[in-house]
Amino acid sequence: MNEALTLLKELIALPASWVKSNLLAIATAFTTALLVIFGDNINRAVKHRISRYPFLVRTLAFVALCSCGYGLLTVLITPSVAQLLRYFGDQYIALVVLASFLAIGILAERKRYM
Repeated sequence: MNEALTLLKELIALPASWVKSNLLAIATAFTTALLVIFGDNINRAVKHRISRYPFLVRTLAFVALCSCGYGLLTVLITPSVAQLLRYFGDQYIALVVLASFLAIGILAERKRYM
């Protein structure tokens, strides 16, 4: 019984250590995937707020949003996502990452991105 428990802990530790060593990349993947999925909503909201301005201003705002805004959001949100993933600890982190990727995939499917 004790050997089975030790084996189970080792099987949990292997993916957990891989996830922890790649946590920043995983958090970046989560953040960018969510920005892709919800980017049209963000663009629509910005478009609605700037629709009364001249063409040049709207164009510059769109370029600024796409070139700086999404990059800034990624840089600001990614550390928080990584910290949130660290909260789950070694025992559940691999399962949480897998479930999160599945949830993002389902969300992308529902929004017709796949």
